Amino acid sequence: MIPIMEFQGRSLKGPVMKSTQFDLAFAKKVRELVGTYEIKYNPDELIVDDNTADAVFQAGIELLAEVGLYHLDTQRVIQFSEEEIREVAKEYRENPPRQVFGQGEDEITVEYRASDDKRPPILAGGAPGSIVQDWFAPYVQSFMQEETNKAMGIAGGITAVGDVEPKAGTLSEVYCGLWECRTLLEVLERVGRPGLHLGLLCTVSTVGGTMACVGPGLRGPHNTQIGIHIVPEQKLDWTRLLLAQFCEERGITPWTSCMSMVGALCRDGAETAIGLVANLLGQLSYGHGTMSSLFSTHLDGRWADAETQWAFSGAARASERNIRVPIAGVCGGMEQVWRTEAAMYQAAAMAVSNTASGFCYAWIAGHSGLETRLVGEILKAVSGMERDKANELLKAILEVTEQKVKETSGPRAFPDAYDLKTVEPKPALVADYNRAKENLAKLGVPFP
Repeated sequence: MIPIMEFQGRSLKGPVMKSTQFDLAFAKKVRELVGTYEIKYNPDELIVDDNTADAVFQAGIELLAEVGLYHLDTQRVIQFSEEEIREVAKEYRENPPRQVFGQGEDEITVEYRASDDKRPPILAGGAPGSIVQDWFAPYVQSFMQEETNKAMGIAGGITAVGDVEPKAGTLSEVYCGLWECRTLLEVLERVGRPGLHLGLLCTVSTVGGTMACVGPGLRGPHNTQIGIHIVPEQKLDWTRLLLAQFCEERGITPWTSCMSMVGALCRDGAETAIGLVANLLGQLSYGHGTMSSLFSTHLDGRWADAETQWAFSGAARASERNIRVPIAGVCGGMEQVWRTEAAMYQAAAMAVSNTASGFCYAWIAGHSGLETRLVGEILKAVSGMERDKANELLKAILEVTEQKVKETSGPRAFPDAYDLKTVEPKPALVADYNRAKENLAKLGVPFP
């Protein structure tokens, strides 16, 4: 592995370049690479085949070697040799990481999983989005109380505590972050799962705010991850490197998270898949993480459609075959239809796509505990399904999803989905769950 302190020198000595110049170099190179390796987005084959996956991997290496990472603070390019990048991939491939989270009865092990693996991915549905204080506790409890949910991949972010709003780099960030940490631990005690992994730190984002929330009685290596992820495309700053060093020193698993956008510097799913692999290898080179999330979205916020799922599959299968780091993914749809039947189809599509592409850990699985339950049932049902069969199932679900989204007027707020006192789903959400599960079975999800 490249020592993290090596990135201090490369951040200060690399070629000087404007951010816009770096973007142009990235865009030109990724366009060249899809031609060189003949990589094309194929809407009829959403679970990417072996040859395409290997081509995406090779193109990702070349993209990172040619373009590097851009340091936003120093305005310099962090450069790599192709040999260094291949060595990073080789070290992971020959020694696939295993990561233990949680304690006691809630201990889990996250490890590499192949696309045809019959073992289901770990269900770690967490509470995403901005959360209002009045329903913060019941919202996170709706996920924690689901027995098949093995961890909290994420626990949202508090919008305000009383009249104090979290402002990055100020006392209020720490104040709200500590309130969030303590509330999460209180809810864990209430549901009888004190050892549950809580996933990504959310409300705090600065180095100081993060450090304030890590310690005895708060968050530690067994129940937290800290984001070190690159800014799309292939950009970082001192904060990313400082947090990566902090994780390494404290024995905390960094949250390696790669995101590339369809329609931005990457024009389509093919270029986006290459960008994801380059981002992944770049983050592993400095963060030394033991797992990584992959995520693709359009500029308008859509992410549960055919093209983004193709991009995810291309990158995930490239990693499955050539890097073998455990891959995490999102199984939850767009904010415009959260907690509706349409959102359940979106989550179902991503669950099928991700499982058949070799991911091992669902860190968002719907937008309420009941939806997480459905995602878990799907993960278990489709694990080991032949890729061709999974591909046809995915296309069928996406076709229904598109129509359901058009018919849905807007999201259902959490207080309209769950009783805040009993933390039980309300009849309308239960009806959506039952209807979605019945229809998914008809489409081919082999529920027991």
